[in-house]
Amino acid sequence: MKGTVAILAEAEDSFLAGDPTPETKMIPRPSSVHVENDPSVYSQPVYHKQSSNACGQCIDKFKNGIIGGMERFFFQYGKAVANRPSCFIILCIVIAAASGSGLMKFRQENVGHKLWISDESNSRKDTDWLWDNYPPSVRMASMIFEADDILVPEVFQTMYRIHKEIEAIETKLGESWKDHCQLLPVFKAPDLSQILSFGKRRRKRQAANETQDDEDFSFDFDFEDNDFFAEDDGFGEESLDDIGDTPPNNDDMLSIAEAFSASSYPKPYCDIVAGMETACFEMSLLELWAKDGVYSSETDDAIANLTKEKIIEKINSVNTSGVFLNKRNFTTLLSGVEYEENSQNIVRAKATVIWWFGRMNGTEALLLPVKERQEPITLGTLEFEGQMLDVMLNQSGYPDGLKSFPNTRRSFGDVAGSTILGDVGKLGIGYTIVFIFVMIMLGQFNCVEQRAFLSLTGILGVAMGIVTSYGICSAMGLFFGPMHGVLPFLLLGIGIDDMFVIMQCFITLSDDEKKLPLTDRFGAAMQHAGVAITITSVTDVIAFGIGGSTVIPALQSFCLYASVGIVATYFYQCTFFVAWMSIDQRRIEDKRDGCFPCWKHSNWTPNAWSQKSCLSSAFKGIGHLLTKWPIKIFVIIFTLAIAGCGIWGNVLLEQKFDITWFLPPDTYIAQWFAKNKEYFPFGGDRVTIFCHDLDYQHDFESLAQLSNSIKNQTDIVDDVDSWTDHFTKYMNSHFLPMSQRPKLPVLRLNQSYFDDKLAQFFFSPPAVPPRGGKYREQFEFAKPLQCGEPASKLVLSTITFTHKIFSGPEEHIPAMNRIKVLIANANISGRIFPLSQGYTLWETDEIIAVELYRNLALAVLCVFLTTLFLISNIVTSSLVLVCVILSLIDVGGFMHFWGLTIDTVSSNNLIIAIGLCVDYSAHIAHRFMVERGTRNERARKTLQNIGPAVLNGGFSTFLAFILLADSKSHVFSSFFKIFFLVVTFGLFHGLVFLPVILSIFGPGPNAIEIELHENELNVIENNERMIGTELRDTAVTVNGTENGSTLQNRSKTYEI
Repeated sequence: MKGTVAILAEAEDSFLAGDPTPETKMIPRPSSVHVENDPSVYSQPVYHKQSSNACGQCIDKFKNGIIGGMERFFFQYGKAVANRPSCFIILCIVIAAASGSGLMKFRQENVGHKLWISDESNSRKDTDWLWDNYPPSVRMASMIFEADDILVPEVFQTMYRIHKEIEAIETKLGESWKDHCQLLPVFKAPDLSQILSFGKRRRKRQAANETQDDEDFSFDFDFEDNDFFAEDDGFGEESLDDIGDTPPNNDDMLSIAEAFSASSYPKPYCDIVAGMETACFEMSLLELWAKDGVYSSETDDAIANLTKEKIIEKINSVNTSGVFLNKRNFTTLLSGVEYEENSQNIVRAKATVIWWFGRMNGTEALLLPVKERQEPITLGTLEFEGQMLDVMLNQSGYPDGLKSFPNTRRSFGDVAGSTILGDVGKLGIGYTIVFIFVMIMLGQFNCVEQRAFLSLTGILGVAMGIVTSYGICSAMGLFFGPMHGVLPFLLLGIGIDDMFVIMQCFITLSDDEKKLPLTDRFGAAMQHAGVAITITSVTDVIAFGIGGSTVIPALQSFCLYASVGIVATYFYQCTFFVAWMSIDQRRIEDKRDGCFPCWKHSNWTPNAWSQKSCLSSAFKGIGHLLTKWPIKIFVIIFTLAIAGCGIWGNVLLEQKFDITWFLPPDTYIAQWFAKNKEYFPFGGDRVTIFCHDLDYQHDFESLAQLSNSIKNQTDIVDDVDSWTDHFTKYMNSHFLPMSQRPKLPVLRLNQSYFDDKLAQFFFSPPAVPPRGGKYREQFEFAKPLQCGEPASKLVLSTITFTHKIFSGPEEHIPAMNRIKVLIANANISGRIFPLSQGYTLWETDEIIAVELYRNLALAVLCVFLTTLFLISNIVTSSLVLVCVILSLIDVGGFMHFWGLTIDTVSSNNLIIAIGLCVDYSAHIAHRFMVERGTRNERARKTLQNIGPAVLNGGFSTFLAFILLADSKSHVFSSFFKIFFLVVTFGLFHGLVFLPVILSIFGPGPNAIEIELHENELNVIENNERMIGTELRDTAVTVNGTENGSTLQNRSKTYEI
């Protein structure tokens, strides 16, 4: 046997003579060369690719330094973990437990504006300001009833029973509906009689002495800069003097009351107002059977003895509420209406609705909130609405065919909160399925080489990564939102992929590497697996890190959770899993049973079938097939065809987001939204314009002009409800002469007169135009408003309007922005801003597409730079980038064909897609760069050596979320659809398209040089029995002196 030095010398002479000997075998990787008690031979590789110029050599040194440094680190790290596995296992457990302590600060978030609006946006700031200073107190509830015919006695009796049961609720705190409802005054007949009789007495006094001054009816018009008249030369539209001796009918009574409020304020009008009864504000068809402001025993009898004919007669002939005695169009509470032939009489309807209007102490909700709830709510309100829901959801005693759909103010939070942590059962089942799959794929089918316990520790490592992610992010103050529920599935897929890569690199060690001691074998395996999973993990973290820079809080929080989780999972798989793997490998080599490690098998040999690798054989065949030119052409054409479909789908892909998608469709609140949209789609989104700290004396005209400007936007606005319009009519009708010019809103009143009349307006009857009393409870004053006293400073007022129904973002975003421009150009002092639930979503729509494409572009760019840095080859990195882009195009296009749109969930999943697509392609590209031979040979070897791990990783990811296929949650169903597309197209481009392209355009392999000093050569000489065979087939490249003398040098460099 020749000595090693002689062999090296012969190879060197051959190389210097110009004989490339292309068919000779390469020297083993450094990790293949084992020297007892001197591992430096294989543990200190130096990477260098030969370059003919200085610039190229600098680049090569930089590139080789990166890869060499990473491999040296992972070699030593793998050895250390395998040498002391128990220490590293304990370390991982301690880290997981310590980071998990952050879960004490865990909090969920389901409040819409805190999820989907940027913290820096004006809407977010305005909403937070409103809640901090004037927390909304309105609490609405409704119940939709559906039947083939709703206008039958049994339905009305059921509705009335529910009404009575809600009235009878008494909570543990002793509170009832009266304590939680909005109270409105009831103008009963006796009150109107007082008004009417007082008006007649007034006329008699005027007839007796027309010149007598009655202080109760004197008016002091002290207009700023105007002293227009000294006596009344004729008032506006209506006064008590227009009333004759004939008693008015019910339709005229409230008009009389309104005139009385103008002429008899403050005395005796305020005395009458103070004595008025109030009733809880409800809206339903049942009001038609109320009597004098109450549901009396007479109402009970009438409802109990209803007939179809009586119902039809009431619906078609009565338009006055029996509770509030105001005129109202009750047909708006009906839907699916059918009319009598040749008549406008209603004879049938499919649906009706009841509305309850409640109130809550907003300040108490902020100071003493219920801790389990995300939205501010008092304990009393929470308990009452809970019992109210119990009544609404109890459908026992319903007549056949009747269905009901309730909704309270707390309902969305109830269902959304439970949905955030939903599908936990499916998570457990999914993990079990993945565990079985991993156990089958990691081990062999015999009693010793099965790896059930190792598979379990791999799953446990993923779980520890989840705990670490949740704990650290919770400690950082990040919330847990609706999209975070998919994190366990995501981290499971990534963690299992790392497991398979580590195991595959251990299995595919060379024959010489397999002869190394156990710790060195793990060092050699981690030397290559560590680099591979580092590339994929770093690219994943970068992709999510870019997503974490978004301004959308929900998406930002999710990406940060995912980034921390990926880093934690990467660490636990490299440490916790490898430590257990080294223990399990010792068990196998000691021939101990896989299920009962205490049982040691004697004279055990594995069966031949269990030693076969079906996947490796399959990929070997696939590799030979893909390297044939007809197949290459077909793959390229097929890939381009799929990309064409993807591009077309992307063109058709719509941007659409609806917050109700976060509600599982089988929940009662989701069904209410669906039925409300089906039966009562009257008008679009309702917007409230809040006006704070205005100088109303000077700004009243501008405020009125803003109201009129919004009214004029007839293409985007249905109706406007502005108190300025009603106040203007109230003043011009009752206090300003008909000949007076100018009038309000142009006329400017002095402050004291304005305050006095403003208070009078707010105490006018709320049930007829101008409905001044309607606004009294909605506005905020510096001091409580008192009837008969001037109003204190009005600090917060509102104007509301309703948009038309829009088809999508292309309509509602310009409409919203037009309203904002009108408000900005109104030139009004103080703070004025619009808010609505729709605007919250529309602002998200406005930025979601920009955020998505920005994040995708930045993530793709950063991923490319990262792969270029880690793989250190621009051609290979560019091909990986092409695969990622093609996968994203295909995923985006087929999202449209599968019924998905661009929203926050899909945008988040597309960011995830970048990381996974890179995983599949990067593993193939990295392996291709370390294989030797022609391009076709390297492509075949790449598929055979790493293809099984990539496929197993992708398939296990698919198994992790397969149970979400039938999920009712929009988050989980979207996650399944997009991840199915990601895995499908990612694996296709990584395992089929990329090997084909590499076999055509792939660059040459990385050149690895091993510096062997003279003492190391002596060691190799002494160990040539182990490595001699491999060295005889070695091609050696020597970087010697310029004249070619080599063996006199103290160091040699060999290319493998």
